[in-house]
Amino acid sequence: MRLIFTQNVGEEIRDLFLTSAFVLHPQVKSDLVEALRTEPSPIGRSILNTLLLNSDLSAKNFLPLCQDTGLAQVRIDIGQEVVLAGPPLAEIVDDGVRSAYNSAFLRKSTCWPTSRHNLGDNCPASLETVIVPGEKLVIRVLAKGGGCDNRSQFRSLSPTAEHKDIVRAVVEAISQAGPDACPPYYAGVSLGGSFESAPRLSRLALMEILEEPQATEEERLLADEILATVNASGVGPMGLGGRSTLLGVRVKVTPTHLASLPLAVNLSCHSFRCARVEL
Repeated sequence: MRLIFTQNVGEEIRDLFLTSAFVLHPQVKSDLVEALRTEPSPIGRSILNTLLLNSDLSAKNFLPLCQDTGLAQVRIDIGQEVVLAGPPLAEIVDDGVRSAYNSAFLRKSTCWPTSRHNLGDNCPASLETVIVPGEKLVIRVLAKGGGCDNRSQFRSLSPTAEHKDIVRAVVEAISQAGPDACPPYYAGVSLGGSFESAPRLSRLALMEILEEPQATEEERLLADEILATVNASGVGPMGLGGRSTLLGVRVKVTPTHLASLPLAVNLSCHSFRCARVEL
C-alpha cells in the first residue's frame, strides 16, 4: 500500500494549470512548426506564424496563451494500492484550480447556467476519477475553452455503419466546427461504449494525444484516415482556408451494445492546454 496526501494532489493540479496556461506544450509547438512547413496557403502560413509568435510571447512575458483560459477539466487515475489521506479529493482539486486561476489572474469562466452569474473562481472543476491497477496516481488536466467545447459532438450512428460512414461522420463533425473553435484542432474520438461513456472516452483520447501512440492497428488506421481527410477539407487555420485544419487525432474503439454505435468527437483549439503528472 502507498500513502498519498490529497494536499500534494492539489499542489500538482495548481502547477499543471499554471504551466499549461502560459507555456505551449513542446509537441504542440512542433506540430505547428510542421504545419507551417507544409501549409500551401499564404493566409494559413501567416496565421501559423502568428500562433507561434503568440506562444513565444506568452512564455516570455507570462501572459496567457488565450484570453479564454478555459473550464478546468481533470482526470485522476488512482492505483488500487494507493491510500489517500487528507481533505476530500474533490475539494482539494477545486482548491488547486482556484489557487492557479487566482494567483495568475487568469479569467474565471464558470457561471450559473440560468442566471449566467460568474461564480468568480473557475470552480467546480469537471473531475473524473478512475481506479486502476498498481500504486501510482496519474493526474491529467485540460483547460478547455468554450468554443471548442461547444463544437465537440456526440452522435448515435446506425449500428450497420461501415468504416467509410464512421470516417465521414467524424470529418463532418470537425468540418462543421469550421472557424468557430479556432483551428488548427486536436481531436479525441471515441467509437463504441454507451451514451454515457463515449464522451468520457473521447476526452481521455484527447488528453492522451501527446502521450503515446495508438493502442491498436484499427485505431491507428482510423486516426490516419481521419487526419488526412480533414486536412483535405480546406477549412485551414482559423477557418480561412488551407490544409492545416487538424494537427492530431487519437481514436479509442471500445465494445458497445449490438443495437448501438455511439460516436463522440472532442475538440481542442490550437492552444492545446493539456498536461500530465505521475505521483
